[in-house]
Amino acid sequence: MIRYLAYYLLPLNVLFDVLLVLFEGGGPLPYIRALWMSLLILWALGKFGKSHKHYRWLLVFGAYCLINMAFSSDLIRSMNISLKVLIPMLSFVLAFNLFRSLNEIRKLNKSILAVYAILIANYLISQALGIGTSEYTGDKDFLVGNMDDNWNVVTYAVLLAPMVLHFQKSGLARRWSVLAGAFMNTLLVVISLKRIAILGLVSGTFIRFIFVPKVLPAFRVLTGALALAIIALPFYEDLIIKRIEARSDRLEYGSIERENRYLETGYVWEEVFSFEKPIKSVFGLEGFNSVGNYAGGRFGNRNLHVDYNLIVNTIGLLGLLLYFFPFLEFYHRFRKKYHTAVLPDAHKKQLRATFFMLLLTPFITSFAGQMYHISYRMLVFVYLGAILGTLFQMSDAPSHRLQR
Repeated sequence: MIRYLAYYLLPLNVLFDVLLVLFEGGGPLPYIRALWMSLLILWALGKFGKSHKHYRWLLVFGAYCLINMAFSSDLIRSMNISLKVLIPMLSFVLAFNLFRSLNEIRKLNKSILAVYAILIANYLISQALGIGTSEYTGDKDFLVGNMDDNWNVVTYAVLLAPMVLHFQKSGLARRWSVLAGAFMNTLLVVISLKRIAILGLVSGTFIRFIFVPKVLPAFRVLTGALALAIIALPFYEDLIIKRIEARSDRLEYGSIERENRYLETGYVWEEVFSFEKPIKSVFGLEGFNSVGNYAGGRFGNRNLHVDYNLIVNTIGLLGLLLYFFPFLEFYHRFRKKYHTAVLPDAHKKQLRATFFMLLLTPFITSFAGQMYHISYRMLVFVYLGAILGTLFQMSDAPSHRLQR
């Protein structure tokens, strides 16, 4: 039953994000999601104790954050954001222990199709019913409901398309469904004009290409996508021109926001390295609660927007160090098991490309301050866990367990 539910972790979390628009302040949905995910993670932590040595630094970071939260000046806010940060990261534990074969990964891949469908349906329904407001224009020309500040979900779902296609055993209709879903969601990202989401697409694709440099297939896909984009251009040309013009007209607003991000970075790091408050510099003691806790309160109720600033300001230099350790541990475990895993070479290369794409791209998108967006980070950590779990399971496996 738990394993069955785990297959729907990704689409259900995206669906929660979409449905939050139905309730003022999110209604009961955030609490339902937090309870459901927390129970799943606690179940995994209790059941798979023997595996914890393989991701001990992830658990150390989680424990540190929970202890840190207890010292926060605003416990409720700290608990809220800490759960948003930790739930996706600890979903790695679920994936590592439940998705431990290529067949399990294939089943998990099916959920990406559901994510594509939910994101496209959200756009169509929001547009038809006028749910939300179009950023930049303030009009009703490009509506995505509650997802207007959650574009990294779309980015990472699209970045997983090559892996989904690679492990799709058969079925031309399903392959075309993956391609269509990835193409339409890519188009939504482009029309959104969200720079960090677009940068995430470009950088993630580049990282994948480094590890799987298939020039001809990549050329075919890019050529096909470009041809489709040109054919469909009459349907969105006016919209994208209008949005580009609107964004150009808002340069002053944009420069203010960029200036705020630049200023927040200066204030945060100057304060940390001044060691005027050594305990705060080292430990933070605010558990991801940044409101009013940087720059002497000059920014009012504004949260810190850059993830690294948020970490070092609220859980200190030690917290920043502990945040990097799980990623280093994942890399170390991957390097140790990759060459000994009994898997077809083509599959191993695809797993490697996806692993490094998911390991490295978040360090780029983190500059936009998306750390407490649950769904996109769950995409990252669930797949990192599934890939490492599969490599561990198939490492030094007898040849008869070789999977197609």
